Amino acid sequence: MDPTTEFFEALNHRAPDPLLGKIRGTVRFELESGTDIDTWLLVFSAGSVSATQTDRAADCTVRTDREYFNRIAAGEANPFAALLRNRLTVEGKLFLFSYLNRLVPGTPGAHEPRDWVRGRGQR
Repeated sequence: MDPTTEFFEALNHRAPDPLLGKIRGTVRFELESGTDIDTWLLVFSAGSVSATQTDRAADCTVRTDREYFNRIAAGEANPFAALLRNRLTVEGKLFLFSYLNRLVPGTPGAHEPRDWVRGRGQR
């Protein structure tokens, strides 16, 4: 299984996130691979996030190639940096795209900044 499929399927088993409690909406991902386009739909509702591989309209649409999204899903690329570099496009309610950073894994080897600051104060 590739990182993209693992990422979306894992979202269905994720515990509700209190920081997403008031977020409601849908995000459609269109992932190009040659002439094929895979579509995934994320649904934000009361702190929960679910993902299905379906082709329907959404509040926000994200387009990129599947190979690049594999890098995002594996934590090797940042969604915001990808947007700024035109590696992906976003249409619709941009604020829903901003929550993608809460869902994707961090860069391998990165540390939690709050833990680093707490540890620094104890030296």
